[in-house]
Amino acid sequence: MNFDPMISSEIAIIMTLSAAFMWGSWFISLKYLEGYPIEGFYIILFSSSMILVWGLGFILDGNALIQNIKDVWDVNPSKVFITFICGFLYVSGMQFSLRVMQVIGLALSQPLSSSINLIGGTIISGFIGGIPQGLSALRITIAGIFLLGAVYLTMTAGRIRNRDQKAANIKTGLTDDPKAIRSAIILLLISAIFTPAYSTALSYGLKSITQENGLAVMPFMAVLCSGAFTGAIIICGTGLTIKKKWNEFLHSGFHKHKFGVISGLAHYGGNIIHTFATRHLSSVVSWPLGFTAGLWTQVWGLAYGEFKGASRRAYILLFSGFLCYLVGALIIANIL
Repeated sequence: MNFDPMISSEIAIIMTLSAAFMWGSWFISLKYLEGYPIEGFYIILFSSSMILVWGLGFILDGNALIQNIKDVWDVNPSKVFITFICGFLYVSGMQFSLRVMQVIGLALSQPLSSSINLIGGTIISGFIGGIPQGLSALRITIAGIFLLGAVYLTMTAGRIRNRDQKAANIKTGLTDDPKAIRSAIILLLISAIFTPAYSTALSYGLKSITQENGLAVMPFMAVLCSGAFTGAIIICGTGLTIKKKWNEFLHSGFHKHKFGVISGLAHYGGNIIHTFATRHLSSVVSWPLGFTAGLWTQVWGLAYGEFKGASRRAYILLFSGFLCYLVGALIIANIL
């Protein structure tokens, strides 16, 4: 029997908000890498995730963990296969986002990245699965205006921040090179292509009220995480090989590896909590609640001094950009 606890709506909401905090907070690990290969960080992150997910899966489900995967495979193998592939794809997009955060910082990248990904994800999801019921072309257009506004305001805030910090000779470790920033935006656009993978896996592979023949929660997480781990090993392993940084990665010591471990526990710990909560909340409720992860990412970026020395105008534009992102996301979620 697969673990499936009865959870009240109030507890499910608290769980979703807790998961969002975990998602939005583990990115601060990037502040402590100091030359440690990000490919190695990714490998440790998803290795830790594999241990967490499969270990907890066997603790909660026992033999039912594997049996559920086998049963679903026998009825419809695409449920398992597509979930695995989606794990592989979404981890590819995440890697691009992490590189952007290293280049332009957490506070600036959050509304910029989220807006671009939400626009791209909505467009691609529309082509794949059609426009959701109740989401009209007008609603999408209005949401798009707010999301594009978030991109513009955030980019403007970033330019003013860079100018102010340069004038005050303040060093934050972030780039102020316009070419590097343009390259970061290109990476965000590429990342947006992979954005629908996670939500596609949830809607297609997970057993829910609307999906009768999907995987149970922990078997679903195990298959998804296995796909993500495979993607991390192939993509990041190739990167370490090309850059000849395997030796640097393997001999870094636990004082560096620990950030990948902590991030893995927070990332997939949040995924597990959110997935259990979503079983008892409609996606219309759980999706907007997940947006609070972006708020935590931005708060941590500001707490770590990414806008130190910036003018009041830069802060106003940054928070206006985040507000536009939030409004656009809520419109798409049919909340506004």
